[in-house]
Amino acid sequence: MGYQINGYTDMYTVIANERKIGGAIEAGTIRLRTGEVFANAVLTRMEMSGTNFCSIGFVTEEGKRYIVHVDDVSMIADARHVPVCELTNEYMRAEKTAERLKRLKRLCELNEGSCTPTFQEEATQLAYDIGLELARAHVTLSFLPTNDNARVVRIA
Repeated sequence: MGYQINGYTDMYTVIANERKIGGAIEAGTIRLRTGEVFANAVLTRMEMSGTNFCSIGFVTEEGKRYIVHVDDVSMIADARHVPVCELTNEYMRAEKTAERLKRLKRLCELNEGSCTPTFQEEATQLAYDIGLELARAHVTLSFLPTNDNARVVRIA
């Protein structure tokens, strides 16, 4: 996470696999052909018709949701994939954090007393996505290493 997005295909891949890889796509600036400019817009949807991209959905810092045809997009600048806890768009950070926290709580509830590798992987990904401190404040994540338990081992 935290890498630059290089095109519509990258955006589509991240959005389509959001549950598996976490995070969100935040664009520094989206400019439409009409001249409207949106800072820190979070891309939420990419629609395809056959093999062509046809529309993009995004949410502004004010929480306004837009769906625009790709031909109406003049520029998307500085698009990057970031963890939810690092989103600059506070509206979407709050919304996505609540959504992921709800999923983490439900996941922990369903797997109570069982710590399978699949559960650990998904819970760890959710916890890092929303921030470890926030996750630990709401659920017990005893299987995650703490700073006290983390040791640096040097070989050679």
